[in-house]
Amino acid sequence: MANLEAAIGEKLFDRGANRLSLTPRGDELNARLRPAMQSVAQALNELDDWHSDYAGHLAMHIPPSLLHFGIRQTISVFLEAHPNTKFDLALNNRPVQRLDTNTHLALVIGGLPDSDLIAARVGHTRRILVASPEYVGTHSEIAHPDQLSDHIVTAPGPHVPLILRHEDGRNWAQSFEPQFAIDDVRDVTNEAISGRGVAISTTIAAAGDLAKGRLTQLLHDWQEQPMPISILYRDNRLQSRLERDFIKVLRAELNKSLTDHL
Repeated sequence: MANLEAAIGEKLFDRGANRLSLTPRGDELNARLRPAMQSVAQALNELDDWHSDYAGHLAMHIPPSLLHFGIRQTISVFLEAHPNTKFDLALNNRPVQRLDTNTHLALVIGGLPDSDLIAARVGHTRRILVASPEYVGTHSEIAHPDQLSDHIVTAPGPHVPLILRHEDGRNWAQSFEPQFAIDDVRDVTNEAISGRGVAISTTIAAAGDLAKGRLTQLLHDWQEQPMPISILYRDNRLQSRLERDFIKVLRAELNKSLTDHL
């Protein structure tokens, strides 16, 4: 560090008894050099990759409702082709604000964190209200969102901010508190299939059961805005070839499978 300061002719570090920090000039130099150092790190990673097949592991966080949209199949095919790779898949519905040091990528539905992560959109979904045909046939009609209070409603969380827009331009917004909250939207949807009230589901979670007649969509003329589905990952200059190429494969699969279910 002393040699670096001598070569530049500036004080770059403040040295304390128990800590070392950058001076304003050191901060400025660090900001200027960071892109170049990242490029060097990328080049070294790529050089290592040229001499070997994929190796290492990838850790991912995804919402459980997206698991069957080609993700397991993509991982299985990748493992068969590259047996020196490993995957850690964590299923949770918690909003992702950042990737910890041991996580390489995450799938998110809805709003994106305000961070330096890269977001690659791979599809979209929106929340819809569904019930079984048997329930619809034996209970009072729901022609307006206000009438939801007359029914048992299951939702993926205790506080659901519903913002519905009528086709004539009217808006209905309410922080809805369901009688039954389940973390996983698949289980929420299954409650409706079983005839236990109305479910706040999503287009991708309910698509198959709507097509097979096990569910009926309610309030067709009141709709929520679509929510993006995105892959979150770090700047590719900091990635290995394994990360970069798996993300490319996953993006292609999700783009196809999510489109097929809309």
